[in-house]
Amino acid sequence: MLRCWLIVALLGCAAAVSGCGPSVWESGFESAGIAAPAREKEAPVLIRQVPWETLQRALTELEADVAASDVHPDDWPEDRKTAARAKLLRGLQVSVEASSVQVLGRSFFRTTDEVRPDDGELAEFARRIGATQVVWSSTHLGKTDKIVQEAVTEYRTGWWDDPFTRDRRRRRSGSYSESATTWVPMTVQADEFAFIAYYLRTLTP
Repeated sequence: MLRCWLIVALLGCAAAVSGCGPSVWESGFESAGIAAPAREKEAPVLIRQVPWETLQRALTELEADVAASDVHPDDWPEDRKTAARAKLLRGLQVSVEASSVQVLGRSFFRTTDEVRPDDGELAEFARRIGATQVVWSSTHLGKTDKIVQEAVTEYRTGWWDDPFTRDRRRRRSGSYSESATTWVPMTVQADEFAFIAYYLRTLTP
């Protein structure tokens, strides 16, 4: 997939973020090489979802343009780069002039965990890299194996006896019960999803 690598090549040198970030969006982020100032904590970020098929059609067209070119995308003239960016923006359903929008990068990851783009993590990361808008999409990839930790509880019962009681006729004894819980790794089938998000910055006149 995926063709989203293509866009990074069109926009500049990609720099994958190393290490584990505070969110899946940061962990899967690839920069387009454009440095933008961070935005204020409460600055609004427009977050929209587009159909996976719509975005993939645009990426397929861009991939075909690159394959048909005898020149590396980094060496394309500026007007051709702008046209490629406009084609991407149409796939993102962003109806503004390509010259007024910077594509700062994108996030891509696959996961079996629940991901909610509206929980604040995506907007917070977008502000830190200077984005004013995020367009994301996802698709179901099918079932895959997932390792989960299952709790296994063991119950035990028995009798106790106090061997130090002097008077054997009054020896103390009784029954007991106890339990112990351990966590055991188990392989289960889970739904896997692919997520992709593009970070845009609208340039003010």
